[in-house]
Amino acid sequence: MDQKIIKVIVDTPLWEPLDYLNVPAENLKVGERCLVPVGRRTCVGIVVGFSQTSSFPQDRLKKIIGRIDRLSPLSSNWLRFTKFASKYYLSPWGETAVPSLPKFFRRPPGQRHDSSLNRLRKTNFVLSAPDQELPVLNEEQKYVLDNFVQSKFGVSLLYGITGSGKTEVYLRLIQKVFDKDPEAQILLMVPEINLTPQLVERVAKRFPNHAVGSWNSKMSEGEKAATWLAAHEGRLNILVGTRLSVFASLPKLSMILIDEEHDSSYKALEGVRYSSRDLAIKRAQIENIPILLGSATPSFESFQRALSGDYQLFKMTKRAVQDAHLPELELIDISKDRVKGAALGAQVRDEITKTLEKKEQVLIFLNRRGYAPVVTCNSCGWVSTCPHCSTFAVYHKTTGNLTCHYCGWTTPLPRHCPKCGSVEIVPLGRGTQRVEEEIKELWPDANVMRLDQDSTRRKGSAQEVLESVHQGKVDILLGTQIVAKGHDFKKVSLVVILNSDPVLLSPDFRARERLFSVLMQVSGRAGRGEIPGKVLLQTQYTQDPLFHHLSRQNYSDFATEELNSREKTRLPPFTAQALVIAEGKKINEVLKYLDEVKQAALSLQYPGIHIYSPIPQSIMRIQDIERGQLLLEADSKKVMQEFLAVFAPILFEKMNRFNVYIDVDPLNC
Repeated sequence: MDQKIIKVIVDTPLWEPLDYLNVPAENLKVGERCLVPVGRRTCVGIVVGFSQTSSFPQDRLKKIIGRIDRLSPLSSNWLRFTKFASKYYLSPWGETAVPSLPKFFRRPPGQRHDSSLNRLRKTNFVLSAPDQELPVLNEEQKYVLDNFVQSKFGVSLLYGITGSGKTEVYLRLIQKVFDKDPEAQILLMVPEINLTPQLVERVAKRFPNHAVGSWNSKMSEGEKAATWLAAHEGRLNILVGTRLSVFASLPKLSMILIDEEHDSSYKALEGVRYSSRDLAIKRAQIENIPILLGSATPSFESFQRALSGDYQLFKMTKRAVQDAHLPELELIDISKDRVKGAALGAQVRDEITKTLEKKEQVLIFLNRRGYAPVVTCNSCGWVSTCPHCSTFAVYHKTTGNLTCHYCGWTTPLPRHCPKCGSVEIVPLGRGTQRVEEEIKELWPDANVMRLDQDSTRRKGSAQEVLESVHQGKVDILLGTQIVAKGHDFKKVSLVVILNSDPVLLSPDFRARERLFSVLMQVSGRAGRGEIPGKVLLQTQYTQDPLFHHLSRQNYSDFATEELNSREKTRLPPFTAQALVIAEGKKINEVLKYLDEVKQAALSLQYPGIHIYSPIPQSIMRIQDIERGQLLLEADSKKVMQEFLAVFAPILFEKMNRFNVYIDVDPLNC
């Protein structure tokens, strides 16, 4: 019997699929894309079901317009996965699933749609390369390969120090999958766009007869469409991608690998605020395939799950390159070693000079873009703030502008103080541009390059800098967190870490975890080849236990101490959190609204839930919109999900004139 009603999800803020009258001649199947009328618009939707009846009178239902093309349907597992993501992160199914498709596949087709499809299919993803000699595995790497279960769902955590050969383990595991099924598909996720080109090249060289593609936000729409289509049709064997790749259509998916699983880049901070790491685990469960999380500094959530036995734990404590050792780390008390008016202390200067004399490379890490964090007036105390955000405007000397890193507002640096008219305007603090200036003055003959968001805006520019480093053309590389993530710099023997102290004073309970992680990662860039490595860290807090563990490269003890502290204070991962965030023109009105929300939540009297009082967000105003938050805490994620299922409908009914959303498992509270 032909079913009269067809259920379709579209990219609209509707919680239920839309009902349409079916057109049997179209013979649509669940998972196929189709064209449907939505109001006065024509939209691309995805068929998610059929029914004989609708909750709406049939004379009010519109007919579907028709199918779009003859592409195979999105799989039932993919639909089940996106529906779970929608429910968990409290976002309409259509707004979760449809935007994950490339624009080519979620917009109404043009007249030459079929010819465009055929053109996309001609993209070549098989990058033939000469066979290379495989590196010899050490005993720890062999143990992982021998004991990793590949036949069914299971989560494994690979805790391996920097340079221990985690990537080689990934490649050998991929080979084992292909040995069983040459047409299998593997998803290899990375947190940073700049890591994808070098990893794709390495993977392609190892598997010259398999199609390898990448997925990241800097790709053109045509590149995204070609990659998605090849993956959807099973022609792409290995997809190396950033956060959004977790939603890729991979009908033959056989294994998921997540590199640097601790990285906060896996959490979306806009739109659907999902964690792609957590979603990847759910996707592996739905597909009944294994997933491996890898990191030198695992997230506390993953480490605790491994300690409790929920995840299989593998440890790799030795560097993969023979005779390569972890770098020696020395703490320098900058209060005793400071050079007046400079970022680099006396000992750091001496060590850099010695390193350059040996024709070795230096990496300097400073997690602050721009020339100076703030510009101030010595006469009246005026400071450069953004008129649209409750934050400072950063001085960028290369452009001569003050720029807000939150909303993008920019203005030329004033010649006179806007408040008192004085000409005594001076930069305060140091960003990468200012430190770069200092370095070039101290070592004028050295080739210095800077790697941060400002220097890598052009597509491919980051890769050019990294290639120059690998080729030995760079003497000193100065950068922000971009330099800390997964790069294999064979010739870097000295790493210098500047200005990490402010993070120690942060009220964010995750600040110490993040700081240890980034410092351990950046320290691991030294001594990865045959040249011994050394790390110098300037700090005023040499007695802090964090630095004690860091100097011994001891993540495990540090994590255990911090986890014990979190358990005592009932913080994640021992509890679950969600943030209700409201945005409006005036913070007083926003907080008043959030207090009403709090009272509504309290009236539910839900056991295992604690509701805090509303407060302004740490950066209260962005783009003239003021933001407040209400923190919800639960005994477990299960309790939180059960509570949100009851609470969310009440919340969304109360939205009124405010923009309201819920951040489940937030990283910033």
